[in-house]
Amino acid sequence: MTPLEERQRVIDELAAKWFSRQRSGAWDARERQAFSDWLAEDAAHECAYREIEQLWTDLDQVRRPALAPTRRPALPWRGLAAASLFLGALLLANDFSGGRLADPQQVQSTAPGEQREVTLNDGTRVFLAADSALRVDYSTRFRDVQLLRGEAYFEVIHEADRPFRVTAGDSRVRVLGTGFDVHRESDGLSVAVRHGKVALQAQLGVSGEQTLTAGDRARLSSGAGEAQVDRVPVASIAAWRDGMLAFRNQPLGALVDELSQYRAAPIRLGDERLANKPISGNVRLAHPDDFLAALPVLLDVRVQRKADGSAVILPR
Repeated sequence: MTPLEERQRVIDELAAKWFSRQRSGAWDARERQAFSDWLAEDAAHECAYREIEQLWTDLDQVRRPALAPTRRPALPWRGLAAASLFLGALLLANDFSGGRLADPQQVQSTAPGEQREVTLNDGTRVFLAADSALRVDYSTRFRDVQLLRGEAYFEVIHEADRPFRVTAGDSRVRVLGTGFDVHRESDGLSVAVRHGKVALQAQLGVSGEQTLTAGDRARLSSGAGEAQVDRVPVASIAAWRDGMLAFRNQPLGALVDELSQYRAAPIRLGDERLANKPISGNVRLAHPDDFLAALPVLLDVRVQRKADGSAVILPR
């Protein structure tokens, strides 16, 4: 399945669940607002929902033997797919506001250069950066998400009796009502809070949490018992959602790894001593080579271009 087809499948499934939940008559004001926000996010959301409504009308007509038979156009393949999702959602209507997802181990992922927004069944919105993956595991007690790789930004819907938790490696972020970014790296992770606050547990099984508020960024090395916290401009947090990569005192090695996800060919360091050099700036993800052009001005380095499109950063 292509990324486009996978995205449409997710939209169809959510549309079916929203429709079945609405018909159950059991949803509250919070769910109604979440549904309204979901429709407004993307024209594809409303289109999928209207297809579900039309499908219900078609099925309702089939159940009325007194009506004169009419010949309706055959449903396209997307309509058939939506039908199967819709019928499944009818059986799972009660799971929409509590309990598990239809797939309790649902995995969402993006390819290099791709970004995706996912709406979970509680209305929480997740923005996946390029080459990232997460697993969703909702239950009646907890809303758990495991960041398998890469980076994700979360806008969490508050539920006092069902905490939202994000696990990345051996660490966990417990949400206290917030919008925040988690970036899993090869040597640890970073957590940055855009609004609200979170509690960061450095190591699972070891008591103790660090509370982070808006503008806090915590960097946690693998195996460390405590994160290093600094302050960053709130507007720079998860700026990649708007096509920008904002970085402030970021190690060059980590930035190169991240930026390589948005190029057809990678960027490499020709000398590992460059990896920890701090660098600050902004780059448009659609034009990652602008960063390479500006780099010799920012640092005492040179950039060597290769025939295969890759680039090597070397000391000058």
